[in-house]
Amino acid sequence: MTNSPPRVEMISIADIAIANPRIRNPKIHKAITESIELVGLKRPITVRRVPPGRGNFPYALICGQGRLESCKLLGQSEVPALVLDVDEETGHVMSIIENVARRTPRAVETMEQVRVLRQRGYSDSEIAAKLGCTSSWVNNVANLLERGEKRLLAATEAGHIPLHLAVSISRANDSEAQQLLLDAYESGELKGRKVTIVRKILEQRARSGKRGNNLFSKTPTRKPMTPDELTKLNRPGFRGGWLV
Repeated sequence: MTNSPPRVEMISIADIAIANPRIRNPKIHKAITESIELVGLKRPITVRRVPPGRGNFPYALICGQGRLESCKLLGQSEVPALVLDVDEETGHVMSIIENVARRTPRAVETMEQVRVLRQRGYSDSEIAAKLGCTSSWVNNVANLLERGEKRLLAATEAGHIPLHLAVSISRANDSEAQQLLLDAYESGELKGRKVTIVRKILEQRARSGKRGNNLFSKTPTRKPMTPDELTKLNRPGFRGGWLV
């Protein structure tokens, strides 16, 4: 593959493959389409050139699905595109980074980005460099992902619970999770509405049978709760062993 410098070209919309199409928000997409109809396309889409014999289309979309679909809806047959000579792997990573750079992703999108990059063999430090975060953050997110803790991760993204506490809870069984919540409450790490939110997450985990067991975890088992600690769990402000 040649390393020719990227340039904007007018290419046929019919020649562009969309490998992983996303569902569009109808309201937002309508606004994009109306803007393009009124003032034209402000920013070209980005595609990669597909080598002959490697696919059914000459180009594959990297970013700009909404703009591409809007142009198609408006009856346009061609679209201005920044054409890159990169491989499929690089194009996929560029698409992820573009989505992160454009806006603050929702928790589920952040999880997907870390999951995809990990599956593609990138280390935590490499993922951190690509997403603009720290290796420890990526590692903690990956730990929550491996345990299926989407609710806990969403709570950390919303600022309701520190990431380190979410990871500790994910490794704990139900009674240990209660103790972690009590410790965080008494230390002042969790207060007010945040306590209620985390309590509800733990109740959901208990109802759904989620125990947080992990064969790779070496976290030591906590000592049984003392009578004083049990009394605290049942004092006013707690209900059925849970903070309210």
